[in-house]
Amino acid sequence: MENKLQFNSNEFVLNRYPETKDNALRAWSNAELLVLDYIKDWDYKNVHVFNDRFGVWNCTLHRKNVNAIWTYASQKKAIVNNLRTNSLSTDIVFKSPLEDLGEVQLALIKIPKSLELFELFLKQISKYSVENTEVVCGFMTKYFSKSYLKIAEKYFENIEQSRAWKKARLLVLKSPKKGIDKETENLINTVNWKENQLKQYLGVFSSDKIDIGTQFLLSHLKVKERELKVLDVASGNGIISYEVLKQLSKADVTLVDDFNLAIESSKLNIENRNARFICTDTIEGVSENEFDLILSNPPFHFEHENNIDITLYLFQRIKNCLKADGRFLMVANTHLNYKTHLEKLFSSVEIIAKNTKFIIYECRCW
Repeated sequence: MENKLQFNSNEFVLNRYPETKDNALRAWSNAELLVLDYIKDWDYKNVHVFNDRFGVWNCTLHRKNVNAIWTYASQKKAIVNNLRTNSLSTDIVFKSPLEDLGEVQLALIKIPKSLELFELFLKQISKYSVENTEVVCGFMTKYFSKSYLKIAEKYFENIEQSRAWKKARLLVLKSPKKGIDKETENLINTVNWKENQLKQYLGVFSSDKIDIGTQFLLSHLKVKERELKVLDVASGNGIISYEVLKQLSKADVTLVDDFNLAIESSKLNIENRNARFICTDTIEGVSENEFDLILSNPPFHFEHENNIDITLYLFQRIKNCLKADGRFLMVANTHLNYKTHLEKLFSSVEIIAKNTKFIIYECRCW
């Protein structure tokens, strides 16, 4: 796997986190390199970087005043790991996109797959912009659509596209529009669920309805009276824990998700003193043999990549967190061959429901 990058006469070693077995994947894209080339001769005092997934901008621009706008716990780890690998200071400013960003003079964005997340980024940049704010967005041409342009036009007067370079292009945004509604509430969607409405921040998975895989899991969920300690892995907006508490109000639920906007969304929906929320990619912060019931609709899409390596690692952590007499319920797409992997870890793996698209596994350690 290629992991050495030359920039401004310096060589950087950049590795992906989590690690992948796919040797074709690098820790940077040509879109990020094109952004660096575009700004290399600029004189600027500070820069806000968005969606720097593995830290290529944080490493190459380490001499600048970098504000790293993070969205994933795994992203923070990747950035810190690569700074350490290159013997660079890890004393950088991490902010979530919901925090006060301060004055944004220059913002760099690797355009995310989610249109909503791109809009949330631009909303926040607009909120903290000044007259000469400039936003340089990099993207791979095969993933681009005109919808990104329509979103950019809401917030900036001047929008330019660059020529293509190695299948990458830039969107350069200048002259922030005035009079944009900058209230935090406009970063939140409402999602109908039965007779209720849930809330979630822009960019959180399945924005207009509850994911059909999760719906399938919930339709077969029966929480037992003794299942008082419940772990919700890849919790999203918290709908699974929400339903657990409706069935068993005295349960203690722990929600974990790699995406900080998912965790913040679940806090909007579960106002319960028996709930704790942890933004982590590896189920950190919980004890072994702690849970009676673990539930999950684990992701296998990561931006434009399909990768089950991360999910397989989670299975091992889930087993460690499960009590000896506990159970693990998971919904997955039928085309993913998880059963073979689960049987290597759990004593009992049963299929309790299945349709043409989804399958629900119940796993036990005895």
